[in-house]
Amino acid sequence: MATLSTTINFSQLPEDQLIELSYVSQATHDMGMLSLMNLLDDAVHKNSEAELTGVLFYDSGIFGQILEGYPKDLADVWRSIVTDHRHKDIQVLEVAPLKTRRFSNWAMKFYGSDDMSKYVPELSVRFSEGIVGLPDEIVTLMKSIGNQSTDGVFEAS
Repeated sequence: MATLSTTINFSQLPEDQLIELSYVSQATHDMGMLSLMNLLDDAVHKNSEAELTGVLFYDSGIFGQILEGYPKDLADVWRSIVTDHRHKDIQVLEVAPLKTRRFSNWAMKFYGSDDMSKYVPELSVRFSEGIVGLPDEIVTLMKSIGNQSTDGVFEAS
């Protein structure tokens, strides 16, 4: 179920401006490996069709995601995310103009808890506290992943 913080007026954004949208949410149920792979497969399919790129994090029932694309394309996928039964307590972190894509090679790149712990070990502890415990630096972390090595990380393009 969506919260009030999910409202984004995409029609007020310049349609030719590349946009970056980041958010966090809680999973409505425990996401086992099969559920995560189904979610990722769904995201790759939708993002490829909409010409979106991005990265998805998941740890301890918390999702974090950055999507990159043009407003009209992001709007459709965003509606799908906020109505997806797998998400609750969705919080938009940032909607910002983007000069170039950070994740241009990935329809959706996925990072699990082991991958995140490799880059920022203290973040795994904070994820276990729930969305309220997430540091403001989560957006910076997600953006920095675009510049990191892809060793051991599932990518779909």
